[in-house]
Amino acid sequence: MPPREEPRWHPILAAVETEFGVWVLSDQYGHEYGRVRIVRVDGVPRYRGELGGELLGYGGTLREACARVHQAWISAHGPQARSSGGVDAFPGTTKAPLPTRR
Repeated sequence: MPPREEPRWHPILAAVETEFGVWVLSDQYGHEYGRVRIVRVDGVPRYRGELGGELLGYGGTLREACARVHQAWISAHGPQARSSGGVDAFPGTTKAPLPTRR
């Protein structure tokens, strides 16, 4: 018997259509971090991905656009991103010194 493929999560599951043609991606606390909206570019339907109101690009499918927005959000976390003005992954916290060995 072939191995069973486990269900996989995809960023499109975080997208909620708040108005016709506009999907909002929210974090685990319900804060919006990105949007995807359907638009026409040269007469062709495209999905415009935005992170924090800034254009990331256009996808040919909703799935592709959601993945792009989610990947940009994930990439915006971490020490290097925070030092360059990126997202603070743990807002309201301060870095505590590492414990020393005795």
